Parts: sequence; structure tokens; C-alpha cells
Amino acid sequence: MDEHAWQSVLTGWSAPKVMDKEGEYILKPKTTWTTEETHISCFNAKAINAIFSSMDMRMFSLIADCVTAKDAWDTLQEHCEGSESVKRTRMRLLNSKFENIRMSEDETISEYDQKIRELVTEVYNLREPIANERLVNKLLRSLPERFNGKIWALEEIKDTSKMKLQN
Repeated sequence: MDEHAWQSVLTGWSAPKVMDKEGEYILKPKTTWTTEETHISCFNAKAINAIFSSMDMRMFSLIADCVTAKDAWDTLQEHCEGSESVKRTRMRLLNSKFENIRMSEDETISEYDQKIRELVTEVYNLREPIANERLVNKLLRSLPERFNGKIWALEEIKDTSKMKLQN
């Protein structure tokens, strides 16, 4: 939506408070909010509206009671990605799967490419992208022997460290 709305997701927002006669903090009446407090509230409202609008009913039920965009975002992030320890475990499993993946003899290049891309997307979604050079090297190493001639020829005419996997 805009940078300010995203900032409210990252840093959070809370309704302005004032001290009452007993020295307790209470919510400040909206009619007495400053222009700045109103603007900041609007950024949170924009962000939470964007989050709510993009959810299906199952996901929306997880965040329906959230008042701030940050709370909604954090709840969704925890639900979808898990805790840091869960992410580390998933990354270890995905790295192991990546290292062990091989193209079978009856598989086409397109099928194998799709399998690798799905794995790469899972890793990317955990915010740990696989370097292109590692990806190309893995692809070349994991092809069946019937491709050895093509791999050798490719390595002779191109610097595989600078190759990019094309869509």
C-alpha cells in the first residue's frame, strides 16, 4: 500500500493513552487525538485492511481478533513459517533433500527441472535463497550418465559458474 503502512506492520501500533486522575493509563478518546496520532492510526488501519482482504476464511479466522497489523502479520508468519527453530529444522531437511535429489533414468529434463524449482521455491520461502552457481552445479552433478557428453561439452564452452538456470 505504502511505506508508512508497511512500517506499522514492522514496528506495530498502539492506540494513544493518557493518564487519568488516579494515575492510570487509559485509552485517549479519538476526538482528542492529534493529527499525527490519527495519521499513524490510519497507516495501521490500511495495513490491517490489506492483510484481512487478502486472506481466505481459514486464514482470516487466525487473525480476525487482531487489532494491529503487526499482530496479524506476526500471527500469520508464525502459523505459515513456524518458529525460528522450526525454520532451521525445515532448512536442514530441505538442504538434505537438495543434496540428495537426482534425476531418475525415466524422468524428462522438464520434470526434473520442475522438481528442483519446487524445492528451490520452498527454500526461498524460508528466506534462504540458493545461490545460482550452487543450483547449476547441482543440476549438472545430478543428471544421469546419459547426459555426461552434453555436460562435458557444456563445461568446455561455457563457464558454468556464470551460467544461470533459465525459466
